[in-house]
Amino acid sequence: MRYSWLALFALLTVSFGGYANAGPAYTQGVVHLRAGPSADYPLVTSIPANSLLNLDGCLDDWSWCDVDWEGNRGWVYGNYLYYDYESRRVPIIEYGARLGIGIVAFSIGDYWGRYYAGRPWFRRENYWMHRPPPPRRPRPPPRPHPPPRPRPPPRPPRPTPPPRPAPRPGGPQTPRPGRPQTPRPGGPQTPRPGGPQTPRPGGPQTPPPGGPKTPPP
Repeated sequence: MRYSWLALFALLTVSFGGYANAGPAYTQGVVHLRAGPSADYPLVTSIPANSLLNLDGCLDDWSWCDVDWEGNRGWVYGNYLYYDYESRRVPIIEYGARLGIGIVAFSIGDYWGRYYAGRPWFRRENYWMHRPPPPRRPRPPPRPHPPPRPRPPPRPPRPTPPPRPAPRPGGPQTPRPGRPQTPRPGGPQTPRPGGPQTPRPGGPQTPPPGGPKTPPP
């Protein structure tokens, strides 16, 4: 009697539990839609990348989710499904507990009878019902947060150069070393030693040495 109630509860969960928390989900790359929550179940179809799915619920560990895509019902691995959360898309398998997604169970007899009656693998329903449940794919390890980058040490302040001394008012100007002094225009010209003296025009003539010559009588 107890097992009958558990089976009935599982059927009710599959039938109604997911619809109350259904919502949109998105594929990350090309994903396979399976006939059950394991990669061992038959392939229903392949779903293109960035496709919009209707999410009807997930297993209690969010490893596999029951979805509907363009009339094809099946299960997709939760790490390939993304959900809108806090203005970004996050993988369901890591954030399922925070997303409020409904928890559903899988009953192959009811599920296959509702969605796969015309499929080729439906004729092997008894084989899948009496075989051990296929293993689920293990959950990926949580992604570690990168450590914060160390801040570079502050640069030392540059030394302030000493102020230049101001020239004294009225004092002599010291020429800078290495620069020749140019005489001011209009200043006295220093004659070269030993050079001839050029008479100024219009000035007196200097008699030649030996005195003036007397003309003969």
